[in-house]
Amino acid sequence: MSQLDQHRINTATHTIRLGLDDLLREARTGLDTADQRHLLRRLYDPANGGTGLLPLLAEILTAASAAVGEWQPNHESATEALDEAAAYVADSAGHRINTACNLLTRPAAQDWPTAEQAYAKAPSTISEVGWTVRTATERPFGTEASREFWLRKAALLDRIALTDEHIRDAAEAADRAARRLMDVDDAAVICDPRHYVRQQYALWTTNP
Repeated sequence: MSQLDQHRINTATHTIRLGLDDLLREARTGLDTADQRHLLRRLYDPANGGTGLLPLLAEILTAASAAVGEWQPNHESATEALDEAAAYVADSAGHRINTACNLLTRPAAQDWPTAEQAYAKAPSTISEVGWTVRTATERPFGTEASREFWLRKAALLDRIALTDEHIRDAAEAADRAARRLMDVDDAAVICDPRHYVRQQYALWTTNP
């Protein structure tokens, strides 16, 4: 290898190191969820053709393997090791980063209120059944139901389904009502719809 080639490699790796040091400082500052996902997508983003730093690093390792195979064909074990390293970076590490990034778009289970917490201030189910039926029948023909109606109906059906989780029809009705509320709110389906209902009901009873 010529001194010029070594100089170019040293310069490039030094520049990369400076950039990685900057990323490390950013990661250590306590990024919020959106910034965390942004950082991870810069490392590996399968949605854009597998772009990012990790696929590029894998390409460098693959190129190094090809160079070894060309200049030192007897070192098959070295080329295999480099190919395995490239596959690990692009596939194993990349897929795990993608999994983490996708999980960060979904609130963890403990971020949602439990049913007991969500419905602590709720009227009795009998009272809510009466309100739901009355509101539905009194609504003028051709008008849209209010968000409050869909929220309270979804919460009611969720509570009924919770009384007996073995009643399939009740669970399916609760799921449909929950998805209807999410449609009304134009909320992205990134969580269990019934968890969303509980969260929104808890917020509504706290700040009606």
